[in-house]
Amino acid sequence: MIRSDLVVSEELATAGEPLRITPVHERRTSAYLTKYEMVRVIGERARQIVNGTSVLLSGRSRLHERSALELAERCSDPYSLSVDPVFIAKMDLLQGRIPMIVRRAWPDGTIENIPVSELLIDKVMLNMQN
Repeated sequence: MIRSDLVVSEELATAGEPLRITPVHERRTSAYLTKYEMVRVIGERARQIVNGTSVLLSGRSRLHERSALELAERCSDPYSLSVDPVFIAKMDLLQGRIPMIVRRAWPDGTIENIPVSELLIDKVMLNMQN
């Protein structure tokens, strides 16, 4: 059984040595983000958003960066999806803007480090409807 873990950007910054990303031709695991990994990524990203990490929103013409607090202040409806941290995390995941790495470990000790942005996402599992 393959064990999966999540490496967050804060952990990358504090690590002494750079993390080796497994090249595509050396990967043995699925190219898809599993439902368990997806839940962990969305939960961790939502926690970061609640704690004040800036949110990257992709517009049609250019990229805008705003803090979650600024988004909440501009919103007239507090129950709007535009301020829901889970919805924002799902949008970040769809746009490939989450700076996290999935670490998959095989029973033989082989470890694969794959950026979340390189993994495929099953949009049906994401369930963007509310």
